[in-house]
Amino acid sequence: MKKEEGKVTSTWLKARKLLKEEQFEQAEQTLDLGIALVAHFTIEGLGDKDLLEGVKMETWKERFWIATENFIWPRRPDYETNWRFK
Repeated sequence: MKKEEGKVTSTWLKARKLLKEEQFEQAEQTLDLGIALVAHFTIEGLGDKDLLEGVKMETWKERFWIATENFIWPRRPDYETNWRFK
């Protein structure tokens, strides 16, 4: 079976490449785009077990969030103290 590559897959691959190259600002923007794309498809009705580009939605959610938690947030030690609802 041929692996599908669409917007979400290409966004993920770009984010991984940027993280590897330590281009964290661009990686953050790319990860944010991936989260937005996954959110869009969730709003459109795809559930966690549904496939998007050959990958379960729950896997996409984990990939983007875990990469953000592991690589982006540690570079912003004041993130949680300065983040508030207004």
